[in-house]
Amino acid sequence: MDLPVQLQNGEDVIQVIRRHPASLWGRLVLIALVMILALVIWLTVSANGVLGTLLDITFVLVIVGGLLIGFMVWYRYRNDLWVITSQRLIDVTRSTPFNQQITTASLTNVQDISIRRKGIFNTMLNFGDVICQTASAGSKTFALIGVAKPEQVLDAIDDARAKAKTAS
Repeated sequence: MDLPVQLQNGEDVIQVIRRHPASLWGRLVLIALVMILALVIWLTVSANGVLGTLLDITFVLVIVGGLLIGFMVWYRYRNDLWVITSQRLIDVTRSTPFNQQITTASLTNVQDISIRRKGIFNTMLNFGDVICQTASAGSKTFALIGVAKPEQVLDAIDDARAKAKTAS
C-alpha cells in the first residue's frame, strides 16, 4: 500500500486502520431510503402542468444529489485512514479529491490512550473511538474515530509507544 507520507529512517508500519464498515453502510442505507421515499412520492403523486414539472425536477435533483452524496461518503470512507508506525501515529483524511489533511504525532508524545464507545450498534458491532492525548503544545488529541476492535487498536498503539520510548 502506498502511504501518503514518507517514512523516516528506521520507521516501520505496524498497522493501517480504517473505519468500521458499519460507518459506511449505515450512511449509504440512509441515503438509499431517502431516494426510495422520493421515488415512492414521485410515483404516487400525479400532477400535471407546472406542479408536475416541479415534481419531476425535484425527483431528479434528489436522485442525483443522493448519488453524489453516496459517492462522497464512499470516497471519504476509502480515503480516511490511520497508520501506526514504530515512531508515530499518522492520520490521513481526504474528504474530497481536492482536500487532504495529514496529521502526525510522535509516539513518545502520546500520554494517555482511551476508548469511547457509545450506543447499542457500536457495542454490538464492536467499534468505537480511540482517543490519544499528546504532550505537544496545547495538549492535542489524536482521535481514531469509528475503528473496529478499539481494544486491539489501543493495545497496538500502547505497545508501539512502549517500544518507541525504550528505543529513544
